[in-house]
Amino acid sequence: MKKKLTTQHLLLSTLFATISIILTRFLGFYLPFLGFNSVRISLGNIPLILSSFLLGPFAGSITGVLADLIGATMFPAGAYFPGFTLSSCLTGLLPGLLKPILGGKMKWKNVLLITLITETICSIGLITLWLSIIYGTSYFALLLPRIPVTVLMTFAYSSLVTLLYQRLRKQISS
Repeated sequence: MKKKLTTQHLLLSTLFATISIILTRFLGFYLPFLGFNSVRISLGNIPLILSSFLLGPFAGSITGVLADLIGATMFPAGAYFPGFTLSSCLTGLLPGLLKPILGGKMKWKNVLLITLITETICSIGLITLWLSIIYGTSYFALLLPRIPVTVLMTFAYSSLVTLLYQRLRKQISS
């Protein structure tokens, strides 16, 4: 089933982007490694994943792009780097694309698998690449601390997304 992009979807995408900005910029923190802020701990991906599950992959990708562009503009932590916007876009896109492949069942293990695939591609793969380009550091040196943190965060994301999805799905559909 194709989801249309409605005014409600745009409004909800903006709301999810705002929540992501707050969770990332205000409630997140960095774990320094090799003298760089290479690992961020935050719950900012949860609204992107929820947006994708609830509104569809296109709205999820819009949410990701909005969250990154607005967050980077309002709270710059250095020069803007478009790779992070791409990663944020994919974090909002992939869950919505993967959901129908798993039959659309939103059980915890399905959410965990979708989140693990998304985080492996975006956080472990791409964000590590962007950081290695920005800092001029070895990809594999940055990868080492990011893997265990990302795996732990994947379990946290999956648990919270599963709980929130069940509640929000009822509210949005009514």
